[in-house]
Amino acid sequence: MVDQVGIHDHQKDYTFYSTKNSSLEFFGSDQIQQYNELGFTRPHKIFDEYDINKHREYFDYLLNQIKKNPHKVNNDFRPAQYSLNCVHTKLKGLSELMYSEKILPAVRDIIGPDVVAWATHYFCKLPGDNKSVSWHQDASYWGLSNAKTVTVWLALDDTDEENGAMQFLPKSHLLGHIPWKETTEDTVLNQEIYDISKFDQSYSNNLKAGEFSIHSSLLVHGSKKNISNRRRCGLTIRYAPPDVIPLDPMYTKMSYFVCGNFHSDHWIDNEFPTSDIL
Repeated sequence: MVDQVGIHDHQKDYTFYSTKNSSLEFFGSDQIQQYNELGFTRPHKIFDEYDINKHREYFDYLLNQIKKNPHKVNNDFRPAQYSLNCVHTKLKGLSELMYSEKILPAVRDIIGPDVVAWATHYFCKLPGDNKSVSWHQDASYWGLSNAKTVTVWLALDDTDEENGAMQFLPKSHLLGHIPWKETTEDTVLNQEIYDISKFDQSYSNNLKAGEFSIHSSLLVHGSKKNISNRRRCGLTIRYAPPDVIPLDPMYTKMSYFVCGNFHSDHWIDNEFPTSDIL
C-alpha cells in the first residue's frame, strides 16, 4: 500500500488539539467533551423558519445568477449539482453570515477568541444527483500548517440519508493522517480513504433546515448520492485560529478576521464586499 502524499505534507501537523475552553458561550461542557471524543458536534438550531427561508432565498438568487451566466464563476456546474466555492469574497450577504454572532460563539468555544474565516462553500445536491463524496479528511488536501480548522455545516434544506446527508466516522480525528488513494470512481473528490472497516459504524449527520454542526478537519467524512426527490443544500464555513499558517498564498486572498483582537503575519484581513453580484 502506497499512501498518496500532498505537496505540503512534510510541513503539516496532523495532531488533534483538544478544546480546553472553560469560558463557554454556546456549548455546555458535555458538548465540548463530545467534540473532543467524537470529532464533531451534533445538530444545533440557530435559525428559525423565517431566517433560514431568507438564507435559502438568497442562495436561490445566487443560483439563478449562475444559471443565466455560468461563465461568471469558476465552479463545478452540472445539471444535478451546484457548487459555489469561496464566493464570499464577492458577496456581501454571504460575508455577513460568516460574521454572524449566531454562529461565532460556537466557533469561539472550540478554537478560541481569535478567529480567521478563510473559506465558504455552498454545496447543493439536486434530486437525481449521481455523485457521492468519498471518505476523506479535509486536512489531507488543505494547504495549512496544522489541523485546527473547524467546519461549520449549516443546513439550508432538511438533510437525511436519502438526500445525501454527510456521514461521519466518529473518533477518526484522533488517528492523525489516514492513508488515502486517488480514485477514478464517480465521486466529487479524487481521493478516498483506503480502508474504513476498522472504524466504528458511521454517523449520519441529519440536519433540519436552520440547524448546524461543527466538525474537525481531521474527521473522516463523506456523503452518498441523493436518491430522493428532494434537494439537499448546505453551506460550509471554514474557521481557524490565527496560529494556523497558510502554506499557499491562495488562502490569504480569501481570509477575514471575523472576531478577536490580533495581528497576523500570515493572514490578510481582506476588504469586505459591498454587493451581491457574482
